[in-house]
Amino acid sequence: MTFRMTFAALAAALSLSLPATAEEHPEGMHVHDVYARSMGQIGASGAVFFMMHNNSATDDRLLSASADVAERVELHTHKEDANGVMQMLHVEEGFPLTAGEMHELARGGDHVMLLGLTRELKDGDTFPLTLTFEQAGEITVEAVVDNARKPGDGMMDHDHSGHGMEHGDASGAMQHDHSGHGHGDQAQSGHGHGGHDMASMVDQTGLSDAEAVVAVMKAQFDTPENPLTVTPVVIEGAHALASWEQGGEGGRALLRKADMGWEIILCGGEDLRMPAFLGQHGVSGAEQLSALFNAEEDKLGSDKVALYSSFEGVVMVAGH
Repeated sequence: MTFRMTFAALAAALSLSLPATAEEHPEGMHVHDVYARSMGQIGASGAVFFMMHNNSATDDRLLSASADVAERVELHTHKEDANGVMQMLHVEEGFPLTAGEMHELARGGDHVMLLGLTRELKDGDTFPLTLTFEQAGEITVEAVVDNARKPGDGMMDHDHSGHGMEHGDASGAMQHDHSGHGHGDQAQSGHGHGGHDMASMVDQTGLSDAEAVVAVMKAQFDTPENPLTVTPVVIEGAHALASWEQGGEGGRALLRKADMGWEIILCGGEDLRMPAFLGQHGVSGAEQLSALFNAEEDKLGSDKVALYSSFEGVVMVAGH
């Protein structure tokens, strides 16, 4: 199992979950248990999950979603490619709802992605989310933010994975909450540590920032059978970029220094070389960090840069 596959599995433990009041459309479309979790700051990302019940005699389709708390709101899912790697994809055609059936946007499957938050979202905040259906039209529901909610809380919070972790969160399993692969509330390994939780498990005392970044990444993902290489590591203020290689796969990670030390925010590929992308995810010194990091990566040669850019999509790890 590759690093990218196992990364898709870890974020399962970080999924966004909180029940909210159900909204009912007069034509029979019900939307229940709307919840959200976000990285909080302006320019960052978040996601929304809920249950839809097409309680009518007509097939329908969720075409789009909109919210004033984000610059872009997209319908996303994860799909496994021929190599067994999970990719996060924008589903432009929307999500179908067969007459009389239910469709859950939740851990391990489809979700609404909030890109570029226009205001800070804190625990307990609510915001309107407008869903546009092919037949039922527009339905507006209230999403509630709860970044502290633990896996297993809430009536819709359960495993949709169908796959377990390779080694468990703390020993080399990266699982994405929306991948549909290798995850669940605690994932099937019985762990369920997120980037923030893992930071508290790694003793960073006496380590330099660069050493701490490597230690956190290796504590989560390195195993004897599938060793992890982390280089280069570039730090600017409270954020860091690190390139990784494992099992012939590669990518990049964005980290930040929190109260308990360094923690991984997200993993991606080409996007993490872009100052605009870093700025959207709360990096105040995005231009400087990008310039320093790209220069260090370029020293390793074009083959390495291409390897680190081969990671497709963006996988959120720490959401708070």
